Amino acid sequence: MWIVCQIGAREHYAIPRALHRVDALAGLVTDFWVKPGSVFGGIPGGRRLADRYHPELSGAKVIAPNTRMLGFELRQRLQKRHGWPVMMERNRVFQKMACGKLSSLFPDACPLTPVPCLFSYGYAARDLFRYAKSRGWNTVLGQIDPGPEEERIVAAEHQRYPQLGSSWQPAPPEYWQSWREELELADRIIVNSEWSRQCLLKEGVPDAKLEVVPLVYGKVPSDQSSVNSEGGIQNSEFKIQNSRPWRVLFLGQVILRKGIGRLLEAMRLLKDEPVELILAGPSEIDCSAWSDLPNVNWIGPVPRSEVGRVYQDADVFILPTLSDGYALTQLEALSHGLPVIASKHCGRAVRHGENGWILDDLAPETIAAGIRRAMSERLRNVEPLEFSLDDLATTLGGIPCDLEA
Repeated sequence: MWIVCQIGAREHYAIPRALHRVDALAGLVTDFWVKPGSVFGGIPGGRRLADRYHPELSGAKVIAPNTRMLGFELRQRLQKRHGWPVMMERNRVFQKMACGKLSSLFPDACPLTPVPCLFSYGYAARDLFRYAKSRGWNTVLGQIDPGPEEERIVAAEHQRYPQLGSSWQPAPPEYWQSWREELELADRIIVNSEWSRQCLLKEGVPDAKLEVVPLVYGKVPSDQSSVNSEGGIQNSEFKIQNSRPWRVLFLGQVILRKGIGRLLEAMRLLKDEPVELILAGPSEIDCSAWSDLPNVNWIGPVPRSEVGRVYQDADVFILPTLSDGYALTQLEALSHGLPVIASKHCGRAVRHGENGWILDDLAPETIAAGIRRAMSERLRNVEPLEFSLDDLATTLGGIPCDLEA
């Protein structure tokens, strides 16, 4: 029996959905739950919450303090607060509300049998785990990133590229203090990749606590051949290109952690070659960083409804990330027929030479060489590595929460 507490629709509610499929979900407590047609979705600030629902959980026990959490978000906007203080306060407020809901749903006078596992994602789990332990419950932490090691990597990258004007700020010490208590309170810790596992081992996390569980992803249904924005015909096997540069796509947050500084250097090395980089996503970097590069085109944030077209218009996807828990965009790109050039510092979605290429390192010269190789080899019939909800449910069922069992 599992109880899931999560802020947001992370992984499209994959954990509770998988558990609900096998009748192992006792309840989901989340910050917002907005059913289709709900009046709540039409009020100011409610429209952006349209994805805070999943039909597969329509029959599950779901509790969400919509009004109270919306009030919190509106107060932050009115006070013009943002960044780490808001994130940490949101985590604290949600956990306090969630503990109250758990007390109502599962009173102390009615002990649960079997003893449940309480699952919560990292950085918003400490107070929940304290409560769970007071009830004798088991605890499972979903670690969403590689932790402090990633922050150290990012800090070094900002020292390398101070001229790019990034707005990144490190987390305050109390953020990591709370996280370390989460690690202590967790009976098991789920990470999405071997890279994250290695980073947590560096922090002294016992190997016995760690479980590597990939992100859930299903293949995008293949359409009949479609016409891209250049007029070329494309499908899952090939693209007939017109007279335009070969198009490399980066989709996601345009930040130094994703290797953008090194990627821009690589594009300088490729300035005389028929290749164009499309940067799609919100940027933390001053756009003047690529103003001198005619082979770089930033198109800004892309609505979810337009993401498929952006993938279709590209020839290869690139992810030179310095650190990622997994990086779902790899799987999205592969599902749209795009081979992927990826770093080693994320989840392993790429089989080198089959559905893409893994970079040996992240030197700009290596990235440029990887792009040249992709232009030369032009892989076809690429396929994503799929890990289904049923696979996830089976994996969760095999995780023993009691370390002494």
